[in-house]
Amino acid sequence: MDKFGFVIHVVDSELMAKAFREPGLELKGSNRIYSKRTVERSLRWFPPFKCADITGIRSPTGDEIKGFFIFCPLIPEQILNMDKNFVLQRIIESCQLAQDMGAKIVGLGAYTAQVGRRGVQVSKKVTIPVTTGTSYTVAIAVDSTLKAAEDLGMPISESKIAVIGASGGIGSIFSHLIASRAKEIILVARNMTRLENIGAIVKKESGKTPILMQDVRKAVKEADIIMFSTNDPHSLIKEDDIQPGAIICDISVPKNVSEEIVRARKDILVIDGGVVKPPGDVKLNFYFGPPPGLVYACIAETMILTLEKRFESYSLGDNIDIKKVIEIKKMADKHGFKLAEFRSFYGEITQERLRYAKKAIAQRFKMSNS
Repeated sequence: MDKFGFVIHVVDSELMAKAFREPGLELKGSNRIYSKRTVERSLRWFPPFKCADITGIRSPTGDEIKGFFIFCPLIPEQILNMDKNFVLQRIIESCQLAQDMGAKIVGLGAYTAQVGRRGVQVSKKVTIPVTTGTSYTVAIAVDSTLKAAEDLGMPISESKIAVIGASGGIGSIFSHLIASRAKEIILVARNMTRLENIGAIVKKESGKTPILMQDVRKAVKEADIIMFSTNDPHSLIKEDDIQPGAIICDISVPKNVSEEIVRARKDILVIDGGVVKPPGDVKLNFYFGPPPGLVYACIAETMILTLEKRFESYSLGDNIDIKKVIEIKKMADKHGFKLAEFRSFYGEITQERLRYAKKAIAQRFKMSNS
């Protein structure tokens, strides 16, 4: 049976407490900040290790595979801010461990996929293929956004869509795929040169001239649908930035939309983009956010490639191929991978919230068309 490995890390110490079932790591109380720093500083001395076996993946074709999670003991702030060579070496060690354990391919999750030219340098240090999962993540982000709009009665052709992180691999391809459907598209990124390049490509392919912005909050205030895909580990907007009835697909890990905003604004829908259900009776045996049996699309891509015996570095580097996005979606459909029910902050979305958001959308578009 073919095996795969996937490198995982937690977004903060609270999630780590749940993952390892160690309540003491929740770090509550007056010494929380000091204790949090102590735990985070200690993590850098821990080597990568296998934290769970992944079993029960069975395709409708009859193919079965298994895998395992390799835990890289660093949190996002450390991956972003510590010495780059140190972080790169930790991730290389994680992939080498997967290789030594018999994996035929290894996937990089969340912030580990941002390191070393988005996996390129890592792939040069191991003998098995490396993939970041970006291609399938884009495909699922598009599907999630379109389905949410359809379910809530949001007319895509009359909507203004903002892509936050448009110059990144996920954001740029998402922009290419969604622009032709929207009334207007706003592309947001820090680097204006890269943003202009993406804008030119989007205009050529869709026939629409995108609005280019560097101000996230201004873009969100103008948009009906917002997709977040950044490597910024902080909340980027405030409660009053969002239009009534807005649909937000946040695939950033950690998230760019805070849970406080979701609680305060019942009239908006924020979904965890990029969550799918693999085929079979899947046992992940490790908590990393989604409920049992569900995975992020980046993990799913590694599974899909293993089922297809496509042992290649499929999604690697900054330049993601639209053809690969379409291809991986077809492979996923063949093997029974399904878009998960909409969730927000890993929890179920209530019917009450859906009613509020749907009502706000109907009112706003009725007003705009009157």
